[in-house]
Amino acid sequence: MEQQDQTNQPIASSTPTRAADRIHEIRARLPGQVLWERIDTARAAYGPLYTLAQIQSRVGESLPARLGFRRTAICEPIETYRGSRIPDEALVKYDEAARSGLFARFWVATPTYREERQADPWILGEIEDTDSYAVIARWD
Repeated sequence: MEQQDQTNQPIASSTPTRAADRIHEIRARLPGQVLWERIDTARAAYGPLYTLAQIQSRVGESLPARLGFRRTAICEPIETYRGSRIPDEALVKYDEAARSGLFARFWVATPTYREERQADPWILGEIEDTDSYAVIARWD
């Protein structure tokens, strides 16, 4: 027979919620578990996460191939980015990502041939204590 509380409601129906809340509270006290929760949340919200080398390769691949030129990306903190004007839509996406609390730093990755910067930068969010980056926004 199922136990009932003072309102004659079965206790078992609310137990999973209480257990989930308790597990969440326990994880919140463990830094390593908080990190994994942040990674999982970032993946769900922004798609796959990449290492810096993977990002530089992907950003570089957005350029057409040129014989004798290496395609890569230059990354700089968003606060000091002085390239093209960041479009409003990209700024809104950046602000939403910054408010989420998932990312420690934000970067602008600009495609380059060697050191020659090109158009179409990307905004990246770096997850603290990892080598994992999410693509927040891209523009032409």
